Amino acid sequence: MVTTKKKILIIDDEESIRDGCVQVLSRKGYQVESTGGALQGLEMALRNVYDTILLDIRMPGMDGLEILKKIKVEKNISAKVIIITGYGSIPLAVEAMRNGAFNFLTKPYSASDLREAVEDALTQCDTGVAEKGLSVLIGNSDYMKELKESIRRIAQTDSTVLITGESGTGKELVAHTIHNLSKRCDQSFIPVDCSSLVENLMESELFGHVKGAFSGATESREGRFQIADKGTLFLDEISNINLNIQAKLLRVIQEQEVPRVGRSLPEKVDVRLIAATNRDIRAEIDTGRFREDLFYRISVVPLNIKPLREHKSDILLIAQHYLDIYIEKYESKVRRFSEEAIKSLISYRWPGNVRELKNTIERLCVLCDHEIVDMSDIFYYGQNDQAKAPVVDSSTGRVTLIDVEKEHIEKALHHFHFQINKTAKFLGIDRKTLRIKMRNFGIKIENQ
Repeated sequence: MVTTKKKILIIDDEESIRDGCVQVLSRKGYQVESTGGALQGLEMALRNVYDTILLDIRMPGMDGLEILKKIKVEKNISAKVIIITGYGSIPLAVEAMRNGAFNFLTKPYSASDLREAVEDALTQCDTGVAEKGLSVLIGNSDYMKELKESIRRIAQTDSTVLITGESGTGKELVAHTIHNLSKRCDQSFIPVDCSSLVENLMESELFGHVKGAFSGATESREGRFQIADKGTLFLDEISNINLNIQAKLLRVIQEQEVPRVGRSLPEKVDVRLIAATNRDIRAEIDTGRFREDLFYRISVVPLNIKPLREHKSDILLIAQHYLDIYIEKYESKVRRFSEEAIKSLISYRWPGNVRELKNTIERLCVLCDHEIVDMSDIFYYGQNDQAKAPVVDSSTGRVTLIDVEKEHIEKALHHFHFQINKTAKFLGIDRKTLRIKMRNFGIKIENQ
């Protein structure tokens, strides 16, 4: 018996199969949406509002395996994905399982096969899966043990949580883990980056609007609160919300009612709210940029995430975790860190925290062409005399940062076949900056 409306998305270009799935699953009480377009399906899947996605492996425009990689490998969308495939495509289905698919159905399949596969996927939001979600918080320091225990306790309540901490400490990961361990784990987790919301559309994005509410509102649209109904809404960088929206947000939290733009009567919602910021909220209050009453409403349970430099004993475990992931992803030759590299990783201050460590490990797995990572293979962005670890090449002696940066850029350019856009994106700089550095270092594009 279905007690809550689980959301299912079907992406299949065959109309008869799509319609059949919709009928079977709708009769079970699920909320089902479908599309025959691969690109539209990808766009819908990336909203991260579905519990299960049925995905055909062969479609025009973009195949299902490519869609799967984008939603599971690149974006880590929480929905369980069930691949739909023909008998001749079973090897592809196996590859799909390696890339994050939960299961696969082989055509032709019966209505009972479909129901069983979907029910199996939906029952995975149990304690075991939630504990697996907790295990993504890597580290065994006393601090990490205390953090995990705090998350377990917080998850058992519906209290509003304010997560604070520097950029890159994993605030969204912590929020998602709280959701996974909560009684709402079988409902949607909706993350919202408040810093990316356009100010004049912020109210509509959060609370929704009705058709004709403002210029350009050609159809009614649900806001993030409505989409997160019965689930968890994560407002990242909440300090970026303007004072006008803060007043309305305060009322939403107090009344659990959402004022959709263009409608006089508010709509009831049942949302667990988790907010996060890397700013000093009390300083924002003192300057008049953040409402004090809203602060007290969102910080019923405060949770501060320490920077990586304050629990250094976890650095090597986290580095090894990402090394294992990227060795497999890029089929890298790298196998382990040298003793000097380990000392370098631990002594560096990591101003970008876990995000910077993750990116550093990914870069060396792409660019390092030997098994043992030495100090000369590690490049820390934003190095300066205070923050950098020493970079030494054991064969040539001390190397300047300029030498290291030049070599790093050259390796990246060769790896991406001198494609400026891809190289710049990988290096975390814009195209103009990359071209300036190439000119300064005398690096020429090959075959030109």
